[in-house]
Amino acid sequence: MNTAPAGDGSPVPSGIGAQRRLRALIARAWSPKTIEQATSLPAAATRRMLTDRRRVSTELAAAVARAYDQLWNTEPPRASAADKAAADTHQEHAERCGWPPPMAYDDDTIDLPSGDPGPGWKRTSRTAIPAADLAEDVRWLREQGGYRHATPAELAMRLGVSKAALDKALQRAGRNERAAG
Repeated sequence: MNTAPAGDGSPVPSGIGAQRRLRALIARAWSPKTIEQATSLPAAATRRMLTDRRRVSTELAAAVARAYDQLWNTEPPRASAADKAAADTHQEHAERCGWPPPMAYDDDTIDLPSGDPGPGWKRTSRTAIPAADLAEDVRWLREQGGYRHATPAELAMRLGVSKAALDKALQRAGRNERAAG
């Protein structure tokens, strides 16, 4: 990762910075699809960067930085019912994941490994995700997040839980749904 200062003294856009920027945009209700429509940044690349920041080229990180600069303080499209549903779904997903909004980051440090959100930003204090929420997240990833054919291990990695924890949560959620139905 290249974090050497750019000509203006700020770090060169990095994979970690690209991931933070995209997550912050999603916290503002931008979906990969609406980011693509507004900036031409491919939705598939956006989805990939949300989980894997290691394979982000300097050029792609710079493209994300440009998209972020364009969108960070704007509202995503909500004209149609489908636009509104997509925006709400992505924003709720970001909230469940604890992704900070754009204003939580300092532009001078967002690309640095130590460039975590500012001191005023508070993530959720919850450490265990309820089984029903994990099951809902899996459904969302398969239907909306571009993970239709992902393995359980890939889904667990994407959600930040172990495969065993995901398997257990899906088992519990299925049992609860059967009992309620």
